[in-house]
Amino acid sequence: MIVCSCHALTHHHIEAEVAAGARCTREVSAKCRAGTDCGNCVRNISAIIRQARLRNESIDLETAV
Repeated sequence: MIVCSCHALTHHHIEAEVAAGARCTREVSAKCRAGTDCGNCVRNISAIIRQARLRNESIDLETAV
């Protein structure tokens, strides 16, 4: 799914930046420019970051058991 149409970035691009260490929308934007033009995708970027955090927390809990 296209997240940032200004820079033709998909959710895979955003997820890759999060996996590489980006922790907030500003850090994702600095790495791949998503959200730096019109800004319409910022909410979607935030949602993808939030989902990735939830997934990672769930994985951490599973490995802690």
